[in-house]
Amino acid sequence: MSSEAYLPSTWRRLCAYFIDQMISLLFYFPFVGTVYKMIFTTDEVYLTIVELLVLFLIPAIYEFVFLIYMQRTPGKAICGLYVVPFSNVYEKLDWRHCVLRPLVGRLSFFFSWSIFALAFFRYDRTHLADWIAETRVIQTVKRAEAPTIRWFVGFILVIFYAYEGLVSSSAVINSIDWDNLQVELRSALSVDEMLEIPE
Repeated sequence: MSSEAYLPSTWRRLCAYFIDQMISLLFYFPFVGTVYKMIFTTDEVYLTIVELLVLFLIPAIYEFVFLIYMQRTPGKAICGLYVVPFSNVYEKLDWRHCVLRPLVGRLSFFFSWSIFALAFFRYDRTHLADWIAETRVIQTVKRAEAPTIRWFVGFILVIFYAYEGLVSSSAVINSIDWDNLQVELRSALSVDEMLEIPE
Protein backbone atom coordinates (compact mmCIF):
# COMPACT_ATOMS: atom_id res chain seq x y z
CA MET A 1 0.00 0.00 0.00
CA SER A 2 1.60 3.27 -1.14
CA SER A 3 -1.15 5.78 -0.24
CA GLU A 4 -1.43 7.81 2.94
CA ALA A 5 -2.94 6.00 5.91
CA TYR A 6 -5.77 7.53 7.95
CA LEU A 7 -7.82 6.39 10.91
CA PRO A 8 -10.89 4.46 9.77
CA SER A 9 -14.44 5.75 9.81
CA THR A 10 -16.68 3.81 12.22
CA TRP A 11 -19.43 3.84 9.59
CA ARG A 12 -17.10 2.38 6.96
CA ARG A 13 -16.12 -0.39 9.35
CA LEU A 14 -19.75 -1.21 10.15
CA CYS A 15 -20.63 -1.19 6.45
CA ALA A 16 -17.66 -3.50 5.70
CA TYR A 17 -18.77 -5.83 8.50
CA PHE A 18 -22.30 -6.18 7.11
CA ILE A 19 -21.02 -6.72 3.56
CA ASP A 20 -18.72 -9.47 4.88
CA GLN A 21 -21.65 -11.03 6.73
CA MET A 22 -23.64 -11.20 3.48
CA ILE A 23 -20.72 -12.68 1.51
CA SER A 24 -19.84 -15.20 4.23
CA LEU A 25 -23.35 -16.69 3.97
CA LEU A 26 -21.93 -18.68 1.03
CA PHE A 27 -19.67 -20.51 3.50
CA TYR A 28 -22.76 -21.76 5.34
CA PHE A 29 -24.10 -23.58 2.27
CA PRO A 30 -23.55 -27.06 3.82
CA PHE A 31 -26.04 -26.08 6.53
CA VAL A 32 -28.90 -25.06 4.20
CA GLY A 33 -30.88 -28.18 5.12
CA THR A 34 -30.55 -27.39 8.82
CA VAL A 35 -31.71 -23.80 8.30
CA TYR A 36 -34.65 -25.04 6.20
CA LYS A 37 -35.75 -27.38 9.02
CA MET A 38 -35.43 -24.59 11.59
CA ILE A 39 -37.62 -22.20 9.57
CA PHE A 40 -40.17 -24.42 7.87
CA THR A 41 -40.73 -27.31 10.29
CA THR A 42 -41.36 -27.82 13.98
CA ASP A 43 -39.02 -30.83 14.13
CA GLU A 44 -36.14 -30.97 16.56
CA VAL A 45 -32.93 -30.01 14.75
CA TYR A 46 -29.69 -31.57 15.97
CA LEU A 47 -26.09 -30.69 15.21
CA THR A 48 -23.07 -32.70 16.26
CA ILE A 49 -20.35 -31.00 18.30
CA VAL A 50 -18.12 -31.06 15.19
CA GLU A 51 -20.81 -29.28 13.12
CA LEU A 52 -21.29 -26.75 15.91
CA LEU A 53 -17.53 -26.13 15.98
CA VAL A 54 -17.48 -25.65 12.19
CA LEU A 55 -20.35 -23.13 12.47
CA PHE A 56 -18.42 -21.35 15.21
CA LEU A 57 -15.22 -21.18 13.12
CA ILE A 58 -16.68 -20.20 9.72
CA PRO A 59 -16.27 -16.42 10.36
CA ALA A 60 -12.66 -16.96 11.49
CA ILE A 61 -11.85 -19.11 8.44
CA TYR A 62 -13.47 -16.51 6.15
CA GLU A 63 -11.39 -13.69 7.63
CA PHE A 64 -8.18 -15.74 7.74
CA VAL A 65 -8.39 -16.76 4.07
CA PHE A 66 -8.91 -13.20 2.85
CA LEU A 67 -6.31 -11.67 5.18
CA ILE A 68 -3.72 -14.14 3.90
CA TYR A 69 -4.47 -13.46 0.22
CA MET A 70 -5.79 -9.89 0.14
CA GLN A 71 -4.68 -8.32 3.45
CA ARG A 72 -8.34 -7.41 3.95
CA THR A 73 -11.78 -8.94 3.64
CA PRO A 74 -14.03 -8.26 0.62
CA GLY A 75 -16.22 -5.98 2.75
CA LYS A 76 -13.21 -3.92 3.77
CA ALA A 77 -12.01 -3.81 0.14
CA ILE A 78 -15.40 -2.47 -1.02
CA CYS A 79 -15.31 0.18 1.74
CA GLY A 80 -11.69 1.20 1.07
CA LEU A 81 -10.27 -0.24 4.30
CA TYR A 82 -7.06 -2.19 4.94
CA VAL A 83 -5.85 -4.36 7.81
CA VAL A 84 -2.21 -3.58 8.54
CA PRO A 85 0.39 -4.34 11.23
CA PHE A 86 0.10 -1.88 14.12
CA SER A 87 3.82 -1.13 14.13
CA ASN A 88 4.08 -0.22 10.44
CA VAL A 89 1.04 0.44 8.25
CA TYR A 90 3.13 0.02 5.09
CA GLU A 91 4.14 -3.58 5.83
CA LYS A 92 2.12 -6.68 4.95
CA LEU A 93 0.42 -8.83 7.52
CA ASP A 94 2.28 -11.98 8.50
CA TRP A 95 0.66 -15.34 9.29
CA ARG A 96 0.45 -14.54 13.04
CA HIS A 97 -1.66 -11.45 12.38
CA CYS A 98 -3.86 -13.44 10.01
CA VAL A 99 -4.43 -16.23 12.57
CA LEU A 100 -4.73 -14.24 15.80
CA ARG A 101 -7.08 -11.51 14.58
CA PRO A 102 -9.90 -13.87 13.46
CA LEU A 103 -9.47 -16.23 16.41
CA VAL A 104 -9.68 -13.44 18.99
CA GLY A 105 -12.69 -12.13 17.08
CA ARG A 106 -14.46 -15.43 17.83
CA LEU A 107 -14.57 -14.41 21.48
CA SER A 108 -17.66 -12.55 20.26
CA PHE A 109 -19.45 -15.88 20.81
CA PHE A 110 -19.06 -15.23 24.55
CA PHE A 111 -19.02 -11.42 24.66
CA SER A 112 -20.98 -10.46 21.53
CA TRP A 113 -20.03 -7.05 20.09
CA SER A 114 -18.50 -5.83 23.36
CA ILE A 115 -14.99 -6.79 22.20
CA PHE A 116 -15.48 -4.53 19.16
CA ALA A 117 -17.24 -1.76 21.12
CA LEU A 118 -13.96 -1.29 23.01
CA ALA A 119 -12.88 0.71 19.94
CA PHE A 120 -15.00 3.64 21.19
CA PHE A 121 -12.45 4.09 24.02
CA ARG A 122 -9.59 4.62 21.56
CA TYR A 123 -8.77 7.41 19.11
CA ASP A 124 -7.29 4.87 16.69
CA ARG A 125 -10.50 2.75 16.90
CA THR A 126 -8.61 -0.48 17.63
CA HIS A 127 -10.32 -3.20 19.66
CA LEU A 128 -9.43 -6.44 21.46
CA ALA A 129 -8.66 -8.45 18.29
CA ASP A 130 -6.38 -5.64 17.07
CA TRP A 131 -4.57 -5.38 20.41
CA ILE A 132 -3.80 -9.09 20.64
CA ALA A 133 -2.98 -9.56 16.94
CA GLU A 134 -1.10 -6.21 16.83
CA THR A 135 -3.08 -4.96 13.84
CA ARG A 136 -5.14 -1.93 12.98
CA VAL A 137 -7.61 -0.95 10.28
CA ILE A 138 -6.84 2.09 8.14
CA GLN A 139 -8.35 3.88 5.16
CA THR A 140 -6.57 5.83 2.42
CA VAL A 141 -9.15 8.63 2.24
CA LYS A 142 -8.85 11.44 4.78
CA ARG A 143 -11.70 11.62 7.29
CA ALA A 144 -13.94 14.67 7.37
CA GLU A 145 -13.34 14.95 11.12
CA ALA A 146 -10.96 13.43 13.63
CA PRO A 147 -12.26 10.50 15.73
CA THR A 148 -13.12 11.22 19.34
CA ILE A 149 -13.31 8.98 22.37
CA ARG A 150 -16.93 8.13 23.13
CA TRP A 151 -16.83 7.10 26.78
CA PHE A 152 -20.56 6.96 27.43
CA VAL A 153 -21.48 5.13 24.21
CA GLY A 154 -18.57 2.73 24.66
CA PHE A 155 -19.44 1.96 28.29
CA ILE A 156 -23.12 1.31 27.54
CA LEU A 157 -22.34 -0.88 24.51
CA VAL A 158 -19.64 -2.91 26.26
CA ILE A 159 -21.88 -3.66 29.27
CA PHE A 160 -24.95 -4.42 27.16
CA TYR A 161 -23.20 -6.66 24.62
CA ALA A 162 -21.06 -8.45 27.21
CA TYR A 163 -24.20 -9.38 29.15
CA GLU A 164 -26.09 -10.41 25.99
CA GLY A 165 -23.14 -12.50 24.78
CA LEU A 166 -22.66 -14.30 28.08
CA VAL A 167 -26.37 -15.10 28.37
CA SER A 168 -26.68 -16.46 24.83
CA SER A 169 -23.39 -18.40 24.89
CA SER A 170 -24.26 -20.02 28.22
CA ALA A 171 -27.65 -21.03 26.77
CA VAL A 172 -25.91 -22.75 23.86
CA ILE A 173 -23.31 -24.46 26.08
CA ASN A 174 -25.94 -25.59 28.60
CA SER A 175 -28.07 -27.10 25.85
CA ILE A 176 -25.27 -29.38 24.61
CA ASP A 177 -25.95 -33.06 25.20
CA TRP A 178 -22.42 -34.08 26.21
CA ASP A 179 -23.31 -37.78 26.40
CA ASN A 180 -24.29 -37.90 22.71
CA LEU A 181 -22.04 -34.99 21.65
CA GLN A 182 -24.84 -33.07 19.99
CA VAL A 183 -26.99 -29.97 20.48
CA GLU A 184 -30.66 -29.37 19.71
CA LEU A 185 -30.73 -25.99 17.98
CA ARG A 186 -34.23 -24.90 18.95
CA SER A 187 -33.46 -25.19 22.65
CA ALA A 188 -30.00 -23.66 22.18
CA LEU A 189 -31.45 -20.59 20.46
CA SER A 190 -34.58 -20.23 22.59
CA VAL A 191 -34.83 -16.72 24.02
CA ASP A 192 -37.06 -17.97 26.85
CA GLU A 193 -34.38 -20.43 27.95
CA MET A 194 -31.65 -17.80 27.65
CA LEU A 195 -33.50 -15.50 30.03
CA GLU A 196 -34.72 -18.22 32.36
CA ILE A 197 -33.60 -17.61 35.94
CA PRO A 198 -32.82 -20.79 37.88
CA GLU A 199 -34.80 -21.22 41.09
